[in-house]
Amino acid sequence: MTEDLGRVLVIGAGLGGLTLAHALVHAGIDVRVYEADEGAEERLQGYRIGLGQPAMDALRASLPRRLYELVEVTSGGLTGPGFMFDEQLNVLSSDLEGPPAGARAIDRQVLRRSLLGALEDRIAYGKRLTGVTEADGTVTARFADGTEATGQVLVGADGGNSAVRRHLAPEVRLVDSDLCGAMGRTPLTDRFLRLVPGRGTMVKDPEVTLMLGRMQFDREPSEAAAELAPELHMPHRESYVRWVLMVPPGHPAATGPRLEDARDLVLELIDGWHPDLLDLVRSADMSAAGRSRIFDRPMPSWPVGRVTLLGDAAHLTLASGGNGANTAMQDAVRLAARLSKVERGQRDLTSALGEYQADLLERGNAAVEYGKEKLKTFISTETTTGVAEASPR
Repeated sequence: MTEDLGRVLVIGAGLGGLTLAHALVHAGIDVRVYEADEGAEERLQGYRIGLGQPAMDALRASLPRRLYELVEVTSGGLTGPGFMFDEQLNVLSSDLEGPPAGARAIDRQVLRRSLLGALEDRIAYGKRLTGVTEADGTVTARFADGTEATGQVLVGADGGNSAVRRHLAPEVRLVDSDLCGAMGRTPLTDRFLRLVPGRGTMVKDPEVTLMLGRMQFDREPSEAAAELAPELHMPHRESYVRWVLMVPPGHPAATGPRLEDARDLVLELIDGWHPDLLDLVRSADMSAAGRSRIFDRPMPSWPVGRVTLLGDAAHLTLASGGNGANTAMQDAVRLAARLSKVERGQRDLTSALGEYQADLLERGNAAVEYGKEKLKTFISTETTTGVAEASPR
């Protein structure tokens, strides 16, 4: 007996949710995406990330060819040595662990804008989820604006503080990791390029670690989009250095009053460092600097029904692992493959979603543990060899 898969509801228009939507469209499955933000540009979506070969393969398999080409030509290289410097830019190591072959540097905002392409009529904004009901072979999502949406499957791709996860596993809570991170981006100049001569740079003193990554576009995104996907209206973006400062547990900056300017926090913590590093932070784009606490969360299995999870909603990975987007995109294509078999009558929905959940938690929990292990490199008070640019998986 075959089962009509019907419409899939995706809650969240982040990288994982949009990759899933493309993969489902590619498989001929009806899908709608519901995003809590009022629009695609409401908030900063992040900076440079690294995508490993599995994630690039997921995008290639899911996106229309022109959109995949846009992602590819606007990416940057992740090659060359990984350096560790002390605070005065003395070389401590030039042999830090790097990303696997085929990994690319991607600007998160450019990637998200690319993923929004060809999905405009399938995305609804201003839809903050308030409730989920499963009944009679359907699942209904209720939103704060009083509207509802009904489908046969609902996927929570709504991030670390997922409302869908609270529906499935209300006992699970975010756990404060007692860590603080501050980040920003600084326009790339010849002077600052010298700070990142290879795939990534780590600068360490006995208390804090500053990580630098070069986002040097192979092709300027607005120029590339004008040729490959002119309907996207991609903003002009200059190449930049992304910097991230990790504050170790127990440091006063991790628990003290929040500073309005993340640059003030970083400059306070790197006072006395080499002038090139100080000027790198002073020259940061003010619209692209922020500070946040870092959370962790254990995730058990949940009862298999018509509701499931994807990405950070299921496995909240630390940024130190460099694998959050990579894992979410693999979630997306693996879920889409199983739902495609249901659509073709080759699988029943319950067994397909049960198998997906088992795979999701195995890979996701491994990604979480990887991030925790790599975090030791960034907050260690000892100078040890580790990752200069967290390895995408």
